[in-house]
Amino acid sequence: MQDGQIAISDLGLASLLVTRDFQVVGLKRVDEKRINFLFTRAEGIEEVISKYWADIEVSVKIQSLFNNQKLLKNRLYAFK
Repeated sequence: MQDGQIAISDLGLASLLVTRDFQVVGLKRVDEKRINFLFTRAEGIEEVISKYWADIEVSVKIQSLFNNQKLLKNRLYAFK
């Protein structure tokens, strides 16, 4: 992982970040059962991550959130 990237293994958080227009730049296998989504480090990403883990409300379009979650799941299943 490079300094300009953030690794996220939580599908819910990754879905939120994509919905908030943060860019996934790749996937990286951590072990046999876990894959990280790699995001470009960008302004505001740490704030969204902190809000997610603190269970603070973050406004997003719900259909976009679930559509992005489906797309990320598809990427996971296709990743070798």
